[in-house]
Formats: sequence, C-alpha cells, structure tokens
Amino acid sequence: MNDNRINNLSRKVLTGEITAAEKQELEDWYLHFDSEELKVHSALNKEQFADRLYQQISAKAGITPVRRINYYRYAAAASVLLFLTAGLYTFYYNRENTEFLTEKRPAAITPGTDKAILTLANGKKIDLESASKGVIATGDQHLVNKTGDGTIAYDQSAANADNAQYNTLTTPRGGKFSIRLADGTLAILDAASSIRYPSSFGSGKRTVEISGQVYFEVVHNAKKPFIVKAGQQTIEDLGTHFNINAYPGAAIKTTLEEGLVSITNSKKTVFLQPGQAAFSKANTNEITVSQADIEETLAWKNGYFRFNDEHIENIMEQLARWYDIEVTYSGKLPADGFNGTISRTKNLSQVLKMLERTGIIHFKTEGRRITVLP
Repeated sequence: MNDNRINNLSRKVLTGEITAAEKQELEDWYLHFDSEELKVHSALNKEQFADRLYQQISAKAGITPVRRINYYRYAAAASVLLFLTAGLYTFYYNRENTEFLTEKRPAAITPGTDKAILTLANGKKIDLESASKGVIATGDQHLVNKTGDGTIAYDQSAANADNAQYNTLTTPRGGKFSIRLADGTLAILDAASSIRYPSSFGSGKRTVEISGQVYFEVVHNAKKPFIVKAGQQTIEDLGTHFNINAYPGAAIKTTLEEGLVSITNSKKTVFLQPGQAAFSKANTNEITVSQADIEETLAWKNGYFRFNDEHIENIMEQLARWYDIEVTYSGKLPADGFNGTISRTKNLSQVLKMLERTGIIHFKTEGRRITVLP
C-alpha cells in the first residue's frame, strides 16, 4: 500500500467514513507491518505525544504525510492503527512519568529456516546453518560442499565408489534443508525429518532411509535402482519425482508427481502412476491407492501451507513442526475442516490470525505454547 492510500484510509478512520472493506485493507497492511518497539517520552503533552508516535510509525512504514500541517490528526489516525488488530499492540500514556515508555509485546514466533545437522559416519556433527559455503567435510574422503543456495552436495565423481560410509542429515523442528546425493539425486527435507544415505553409491542398489517428510527428484539409473526405506515400507524409483510423508506414529503417505514407483511391505507390492498416492496406516500391512492432490501434497516444498477440508489438529501438527511450538487444546474443537493457502514465510501470529478469521477457532499464546480454543 502506498503513502497516499494509507493517509486517505487514516483520514476516513477519523471521519467515520471508512467502509468495512477499507478497514480490512488497513488491517491487512498493519498485519504485515513489521514494527519494532516504539518509544515516546511521557512528559510530552498530548499533541506532542501523538506527533512523536506518528513520526516513528511513519518512519518505519515509509509513510509521507500529504501535508506537514495538521500532524495531530494524522497522529491520531496512526494511534487508531494500533488498535485495529486487537491484542497485537498496546501502549500507555502517563504524563507524570518522565521515563521512556516502551510498547511491550511477546517476541514474534518466526517461520522455519534452512538449518540441519550433518552427522558423519565417525560421529562428528556439523551445524549446517552456521557452516560456511564451500567444502565443509571430507568424512570418508568423499567431498561434501555447501553450495551458494544452501544445499549440501556430494562429489559426484565418487558416485560409483564402493568404500562409502553412511551419513545422516537431520532437520530440527523449525528447519528444512536440501541435499544432493553422490548420484545427483535431490532430496528436500521438511521440518523434523532425516535421511540416512551413503556418501557414494557402489555397484549395487542405491539405498537410503528416511523419517519425516522428504521430497525426491531421483536421477534414474535402470541398472542401479534407487530404494527408499520408510518405516516398514520400501519405495523403489523407476524414474521419478515423489514425496514421502512418514512421521513416526502416523500413516505413511507416498505421492507420485511424475514417473513410476513401486511400494512394497511384507505382504504386497503396489505401483503408483503420476497423481496417485499410497497410504499405509501405522502397524498394518495394508496399502491403499487413491488419487492425490499434488498441489496440496507439495505445498510445503513450494513454500506454503495448503489446507483442503483439513481438521484443526492436523493443521496444528504442521504448524508445531514448522514454528517449533507446543500445542494444547481446550474445549470442544470444530468438526468442520479448514480450506485455504497460507505462506510459510509468515510469522506464526499472522497465520493464527488468518485461521481466527473463520470465526470458529481462537488461540491463546503463552511464549511458545499455543492453546487452541473453540
């Protein structure tokens, strides 16, 4: 929103002419306004107080008043902004106190970032978030590089070596990471996920083990099948891009974007066509195949949450992993599902506010503990 639009809407707040749609527009702008602490001196008179407050907001938001006169009215409009999103901002005015007064609000819970721990075969652990670009480990003499885009990549010249040792890449809650294996296969890990893999692939099958959610873009080699072990399942690539969701204690879901995969457990083998997903409940040998919503399945990889008639418990599980929060529940939860798309780059407060706009769910935030309320 540009300067003139913000000032025009602010004037409408003062005159009472603002419409519901314009108020929502103003609230949306303020929701995305990443303000730091605001400070004003309480010894100032009311007009000076409002003037100082508005100048600080305008400096942070890039607002330029249409006219320098009548600052007080613009300042009043700015103070109205502080209350448009209830509960987000509070400030106090006390003329008798000569100290600086500072707005107090909980620290924002920010989204996940690229971070992971690389554990080498010898037990050495490397924090990849703080590691510099370039060679970060040699392990068993196979080079590991951190590339410019943050991915770690293994030396593909060693792809056919038979002296590999197994390394493990683990993302924490609130983290994600990408790795390019020695054969060129790309694996993208969601939060709270892991992949165990050899630093090079020998002459036999290429086998990796995963937990959590991982997306694969496999470099196909008919002579050297690519095998993924997830729980009690074995997924074999036949030239494929696919996603596996295998968090502990939950059903394993394998979704095929392109190519062909086979899925095997102790009882049966099924084949997936593009656009299909296979489900296997925990502690069972059953595998069911159905059509999949590829866009919804791969939303996490593409930088957003996508909910399609999703129950709040499932939504909060995703938020808990991505924002590294604790979730509790109070009262009866809605049976209806939620629909919508939300960027994973938003702070948690913004995501919760969007969910609350449905009018059927509310949240209480205490540090990193979020209580879901009906």
